Amino acid sequence: MRKISFTLNEILYILLVFPALFLLVNKFPYLLIFSVLTSVFIGISFFISKRSITSFHTEILSILLIIYIYIIISYFFSGQNLVNFFSYPFLRNDGNFFFCYILFFVFAIPFLDYKKLAKLYFIFIFSVFTVFSLLGIIEYFLDRWSIMVWTDPYAGKIFFALNFAHNATGSVYAIACIFALVFFLKEKINKLKVLYFFILFTNLVALFITKSRGSYLGFIIGAIFVLWLHYKSVKKFFKALCIMVLISLPLIFVTGIYKRILQIFDLKGAPTVIRFELWDRAWYLFSQSPLYGIGFGRFNDIFSIDRHVFNIERLKGYPGIFTYYANQSFYFDSAHIHNSYLQFLTETGIIGIGLLMLFWTLCLVKILKAYLDLENEFTNKVYLSSAGSIITLLALSLSENYLSATTIMIPLSMLTSLAIGLSWQERYRYYSISNLNILEKNNLIKANNGG
Repeated sequence: MRKISFTLNEILYILLVFPALFLLVNKFPYLLIFSVLTSVFIGISFFISKRSITSFHTEILSILLIIYIYIIISYFFSGQNLVNFFSYPFLRNDGNFFFCYILFFVFAIPFLDYKKLAKLYFIFIFSVFTVFSLLGIIEYFLDRWSIMVWTDPYAGKIFFALNFAHNATGSVYAIACIFALVFFLKEKINKLKVLYFFILFTNLVALFITKSRGSYLGFIIGAIFVLWLHYKSVKKFFKALCIMVLISLPLIFVTGIYKRILQIFDLKGAPTVIRFELWDRAWYLFSQSPLYGIGFGRFNDIFSIDRHVFNIERLKGYPGIFTYYANQSFYFDSAHIHNSYLQFLTETGIIGIGLLMLFWTLCLVKILKAYLDLENEFTNKVYLSSAGSIITLLALSLSENYLSATTIMIPLSMLTSLAIGLSWQERYRYYSISNLNILEKNNLIKANNGG
């Protein structure tokens, strides 16, 4: 009976982190949707059984619930209806925020063995991304078929994996490279260090050939953050940074992405011009309703009739103080402002973006505290990977609306919540349990004994 129970537990844990397998196949969205809903179902079952969450999750989930409520109020106050709210087109596009962050709740159950879940999570991430990387590299250089590599008239050959957009692929590869970098730096066993270097190198090449300039920037900022926290020495930090640059330079020229990097400075290029136009419109709309925004999910609706001309009469209220878009016209599309901060400022105002930044800041503080307080090789890999990926996300969000983009937010929601849960579990192991309530003590004992 003991063995059967253990096997069932293993299956449930695998299913919980199953979404990590489907981050590069959004051309088949139902795979990710099904895996996330499976995780949610298992999480609900655990919650019904234990009816509690870890004390380390309480604050962040409280803020996340407030954000959900605020966004829902913003949605309905701007004249949008209940039918659309539950429709697939809305949840797939304008409303994917609700789907992206739901896994924070799933991994807040104290009955879980967070260390075991984290190990499974990284095995899935490294395995899937490395296989896709190798296939993509072969296709990119052989140029004999077009399954995962397509040719763009502006950027040339681009690695998409099985996603619709190369930016989505680039963003999630940026955080996968951050994970690989952390594991390479922290690993002490030479054979495993060689393995993690191979994973890092392969995924870095794949990141380069996505031709996603924002993803390059996100990875660079995240990598600098990781290197600094790891070495905590100016001399060692700059030495490691120079080595990374020297390793990357040949790849940049072999893959031909130096041309793509130079396009960053082309302010007259179509992608840059379009972004500037969108940011100008977004800032204007924000100025009309700075505190509350024009309504969640409404930016696309305003420009659905004419994408180039905006009529001030479409807004209702008091311009400059509080306005909202209340017309009964709805346009569900993956188009966005190409900047998360402007997206949330425009649609939910200072309150919306303020709550979201408070949420991510608190997550980062909790994880950094765990990283600096506890000395454990594997758990520190988890904490630094999570902290580095949050910094990468915040940098990526300058060029795309990644703060509510499914492809990158699903793995980040999982890992961030796992890292917070792991810090709760490890604190119990290394410190006194006097501050934990009876239910938490019992749940931790069960988790540490394999469930």
